[in-house]
Amino acid sequence: MATRTEIAVQSPLDPQSLSGHGKSPWTSTAIEAEPTNVSVQELGRRPLGARLVETARNFWHLGFTAFGGPGVHVVILKRLFVGRWLDETTFADLFALGNALPGPGSTQLAFSIAVVRNGTLAGLLAFLFWSLPGAAGMAGLGAGVRAFPEKLPPIVLALLTGLNASAVGLIALAAYQLSLTAVTDPVSRLIVLASASFGICYHAPWMYPVLIVIGGLCALVYDKRKWVQSHLPNRRSRTAETASGPSAIELDSLSPAQASDLRGIRRRNPPSQPTETIIEDSRRRTELMVPDKRLAVLLGVIFVVSITVLLSVRGRLGGKYRPLDFFANMTLAGLIIFGGGPVVIPLLRGYTVDNGWVHSRDFLLGFAILQAFPGPNFNFAVYLGVLAVPSSPALGGFLGWLGIFLPGILLKLSLLPGYTAWRKSSTAKSILRGFNAAATGLVYTAVWQLFLVGYIYTPATGNTTATSSAPLLTDPFWGVVAGFAFVLTQWYKSPPALTIVAGALAGLAWYGVVNR
Repeated sequence: MATRTEIAVQSPLDPQSLSGHGKSPWTSTAIEAEPTNVSVQELGRRPLGARLVETARNFWHLGFTAFGGPGVHVVILKRLFVGRWLDETTFADLFALGNALPGPGSTQLAFSIAVVRNGTLAGLLAFLFWSLPGAAGMAGLGAGVRAFPEKLPPIVLALLTGLNASAVGLIALAAYQLSLTAVTDPVSRLIVLASASFGICYHAPWMYPVLIVIGGLCALVYDKRKWVQSHLPNRRSRTAETASGPSAIELDSLSPAQASDLRGIRRRNPPSQPTETIIEDSRRRTELMVPDKRLAVLLGVIFVVSITVLLSVRGRLGGKYRPLDFFANMTLAGLIIFGGGPVVIPLLRGYTVDNGWVHSRDFLLGFAILQAFPGPNFNFAVYLGVLAVPSSPALGGFLGWLGIFLPGILLKLSLLPGYTAWRKSSTAKSILRGFNAAATGLVYTAVWQLFLVGYIYTPATGNTTATSSAPLLTDPFWGVVAGFAFVLTQWYKSPPALTIVAGALAGLAWYGVVNR
C-alpha cells in the first residue's frame, strides 16, 4: 500500500538552480507528496466520495487565487501537483495535449489533472472550482458596467493600465519559466523561438494550431534523424558495414582463428541496451485514471451532433433570437481558438463588438479589469453575455460560460483514453515535446498581444467619450511596471495577486505625477 512520504524536489523552474538567487514563490525544494507510481487499481478502489473530497481540498481555492492569466496558471498547477499527483513528464504531456486542442489551455490542464487522478466527476468538480468564482465576478462586472459614466475619469484609466502592465510582466515570467522546461535541446529552443515569432508577426485563428502541429513534426524529425539517415540509400551500405562485425583493422591484427572467435563472441554478446534508464523512466510515469473508451466515444458523438444541430438551428432562424446567436458565437470561439485566453480576445471582439451587441468602450474596460480577476481568461465570455443579451443578462452570462468552455472539455474527455495508450510510444513523446515547445512560444505571443493594447486612455481629440487602447510603450513607465512585476514575483517571492495590486497602485502613482 502506498504511503505518504517526504520527498525532495529540484524543480526545473527553480531559478536558484540556474543563477544562485532566491527561489520563485511558484517552486519548492521540499513538498509532502503522494508517490506518483500508485496503480490505477489503487486509485479506482477508493470511494467516489473520498476522491471528490481530495479534489475539492486541492482545487477549492484556485478559483480565488489563480491570478495572472493562463501562462501563470500553468506554473501554479505545476507547483501544486507535480510530484504529488503526477510526474513531470505526464504534466508536460497534458499541457501539450491541451494546447493542441481548441479551448482554454490552462483550464483543460487543471481539468485533466483532476481526471487522471480521481476520475471524470472529479474533473468536472475541479473545473467548477476553477472557473465559477471568476465567472461570477465577471457577471457582476457586466451588470455594473452599464452604470459607469460614459467618460471615465483619467485616474480610473491609469489604474486599469497599471493592471495591464503588471499582467504583462506576470505572463512574461510564466513564458520564461515554462521555457526552462520546454527547451531541452537545440531544436526545442528553435521551436519556441519560431512559434513566438510567427505568432507575433501574423495573427489568424488558424495560425496557432498550425504552429503547434509543425512544432510536433519538427521534434519528431529531429528525434528520428538517425533512423531517417539509416534508411537513405547512401547510408545503408555504411550501416551494413558497421553492423557486420569487427573492423578490418582489428581483424588484420589477428590470426584467422582469432578473428573467427572474435566474430562469434560479438554475435553472441551484442552491445547492451541502457536498461537502467528505461526502468527509471517507467517508474517515474504516473498511472492514470481516464474515462472508459465507450464513454469517450459517446462524448465525441455528442460533441459532433451538438455542434451540427446548433449551427443548423441558428441558420434556420436567421439571427432572430439573440441568445441563440450569442451562444453559437461563443461555441465557435471555444471550438476554433488554439493558444489559450489571450488569443481568444480578438475573436470575441469580432463576435460581439463588430455586430453591435457590445459597445467598444465596455469591451475595453472589461478586458482591462479581467487582468485583476482570478481564473481563466475565457470567463470574459460571461461578461460579454451579460452585455450582449440585455433582455436576460443571467441567461446571456450562462450561455457565454457554457459555450466557451464546453467544446474543449468534451474533446479532452474524448481523447484522454487514447493518451494512455500511446504516451509510452517514442514517436508520441517526440510529437508532444514539440507541441509543448510550440505552446510555450505562444505564451510569448500572448505577452506581445497584451503589450500592444495595455494602455487605456481617452483621446484628446475627436470623440472624447470613446475609450481607446494603445501599446504600453506609449509611456516608458509602463514597461518599468511590467519589469518590476517580473522581478518581484520571480526573485522576491511576491504572490501574483499582490503583484497585480502593486501594478494598480503604480498606475495611481503615475496619474498623481503626470497630473500634479
